[in-house]
Amino acid sequence: MKTEKSYMKTLDENMTDENNTDKFDSMPFIALIEHISKNRLKYSLRNPNQIDMIHEGRYLLEIHKRSGLSQDDLANTFGQSKGTIAKALKKFEDKGYVERSVDENNRRKYILKATEKGKELAIQLKNDLEEWEKNVGIYELDERTKDQLKNIARKSEDILRDSD
Repeated sequence: MKTEKSYMKTLDENMTDENNTDKFDSMPFIALIEHISKNRLKYSLRNPNQIDMIHEGRYLLEIHKRSGLSQDDLANTFGQSKGTIAKALKKFEDKGYVERSVDENNRRKYILKATEKGKELAIQLKNDLEEWEKNVGIYELDERTKDQLKNIARKSEDILRDSD
């Protein structure tokens, strides 16, 4: 299994090229998306809170944003297994970012709430994400392009769901 350090070295090696323009001009569209995602991961790993902003950070942002969110809601929102969500939530609880409580209407359901510490971190993560998106030019995309990308994401999920 790769360590974080070796993973980062691999990312650096794959992204370093004397002919960046040529590399990007000839790169298939989906590879461009993957490249952006890897760069975002690399950026997020610089986070001093040691939270994977690509995955776990999104969970905390959603918990902070949506009052009364359940563990199942979170799994469904992100298309993740309940086990994956449970592991992330355990980390959040251990670090004091999230509290889980049993739903009064359904004893098998857990309701999630960001603690004050979690709220502060969620705001920091949101600001970091907005800064990265601004710096790479995501805010410069027109609404039509953003809508097209969202539709592509929906279709890719639909294809996987339909093939199950």
